[in-house]
Amino acid sequence: MRGSKKGFLVLVLVAFAGTSGLMAGQQALAAWPEKPITLFIPFAAGGSMDASVRALAPGMEKALGKPIVLINKTGGTGTVALGVLAGAKPDGYTLSAGTSSGIFRIPVLRKVPYKPLASFTNIFSYAAVSSGTVVKADSPWKTWEDLIEYARKNPGKVKYSTTGSGSPMHVAMEVAAEKYGIKWIHVPYKGTMPSLTAVLGGHVEACSAGPKFVSMVQSGQMRALVVHTKERMAEFPDVPTLLEVGVPYFNDTVFALFGPAGLDPAIVKKLEDAAEHAVDTPLFKDMAKKFAIVPLKLRSKEFTQLLVEGWPKQVEIFKKLGRIKEAATPPR
Repeated sequence: MRGSKKGFLVLVLVAFAGTSGLMAGQQALAAWPEKPITLFIPFAAGGSMDASVRALAPGMEKALGKPIVLINKTGGTGTVALGVLAGAKPDGYTLSAGTSSGIFRIPVLRKVPYKPLASFTNIFSYAAVSSGTVVKADSPWKTWEDLIEYARKNPGKVKYSTTGSGSPMHVAMEVAAEKYGIKWIHVPYKGTMPSLTAVLGGHVEACSAGPKFVSMVQSGQMRALVVHTKERMAEFPDVPTLLEVGVPYFNDTVFALFGPAGLDPAIVKKLEDAAEHAVDTPLFKDMAKKFAIVPLKLRSKEFTQLLVEGWPKQVEIFKKLGRIKEAATPPR
């Protein structure tokens, strides 16, 4: 009898301890965040990604009630920051901005220090980006056809800059080269601004650039030859898309927020809500207009679906280009 009572008491204590632990965990999540959050920016200052994160953060800080510490962690076309994030503790205090290219494009081409479809909690996609191919305003090439004709007659003499190997801007130019049977030289940089500055400095002849190219063209410093969007851009109604000139490609990149794999759903929900609030702020809307990016509100489930469906599509593109036989990085 005594043994039975003792056993029953042990079971009660164990159950109480488990319930107490669960309640403590729930209280901790309810209190999150209790300290500043670190958010990596994977590209150099001055570009569209850097500007977008800096416009998003204040709105998120207001919604979450804690500071967000921004750290530029550049390199690897955005994969360095994601690589660091993959090893972070999944407590919601270390996050990274990133692009869909860092998940379903660059890892297809080369090995990265993470599993693209398994190492992260895909939190929220907040913007779709534009890109285009530009030259200096005083360039002898007035149209896309002018540049292609020169490149065809002068193999290897045209150098073009991008934000890095495997970026959508790089892929656009490689698809074009395959289409026209031409050879030009790719020169990667760590951000949109450095890649554009390379054109102004005469280090390269052209730039396949992210959204920052819009203001550079509008200021009269550069000339847009073609845009990589699916439809013509409102800012440049007379500039054709790659699809219109016969190149079967358009830029489907989005900007997003990522956490380490295993992030608690309650924390994800708070971050989704905070990011959605931030996208609606005047600061973010003004930035989006300036950089010609389109605000989005893709929450975790929908964003994850976009990435999972995008992986096989990108593998197929690079196989057709002859760049790979199989993805360089396993997706999981």
